[in-house]
Amino acid sequence: MKRLQQLIRYSTFALGLILACSFISERNQAGAVERPWKVRAYIQKHDFLAEALRQETGIPKAIIYAVAGLESDWGRSELAKNANNHFGIKSKPEWRGLEYCKPTQEYNGQQMVTQNDCFRKYPLIRRSYEDFGDFLMQSERYAILKTLEANDYTGWTDAIQNGGYATDPEYAHKLRGIIWRYQLTKLP
Repeated sequence: MKRLQQLIRYSTFALGLILACSFISERNQAGAVERPWKVRAYIQKHDFLAEALRQETGIPKAIIYAVAGLESDWGRSELAKNANNHFGIKSKPEWRGLEYCKPTQEYNGQQMVTQNDCFRKYPLIRRSYEDFGDFLMQSERYAILKTLEANDYTGWTDAIQNGGYATDPEYAHKLRGIIWRYQLTKLP
C-alpha cells in the first residue's frame, strides 16, 4: 500500500512536470520571450527613455538596452545607483558636470587591470540617456553609426567597440550576446 502511494505521488509529480514543460515549450514556440526579472524590470521602467532616445537619434532600442544592461547591470550597479550613469561614460577633460570616481576594471590589451576613473554623474537618469545619444551621434569616432541600418546589430556593436567606447576587446561580442540572449530585437 505504501509503495502504491509513493508510485501515485511520483506519477502525479512526473505528470505535472511534463505538463509544465509542455506549457513552457508552447509559450516559447508561440514567440514568447523569456527574460530574467532584472531585465524585464529594467526595460519596463526605462522604456519611455529608450523610445524617446531611439526616436531622437535613430539608435536602435536593442543597442540602447544592451549597452545600458552591460554597463549598469540593468540599473543595479554602483555607478547607476550613485551617479545615475547607466552607460558607463567617463568624464574626460571636456566634461563640465559632476563626477563620480571609483575603481574600475579596464583592459590593457588582453590584460585586465584595476584603476581609478571618474565617470559622468547626472542629476536624473534621463540625462544619462540623452548624453549617451549625444556621445554617440555627435562624435566623429562614431560617425559611421549614422550610415548603418537600424537592424545591423553587428555593424552597430562593432562600430561602438572600434570607436573606443570600452577597453574590453570582447565588448562588441558581449553586446551581441545580450541582444541575442534577451531577444532585444523583438522589443516594440
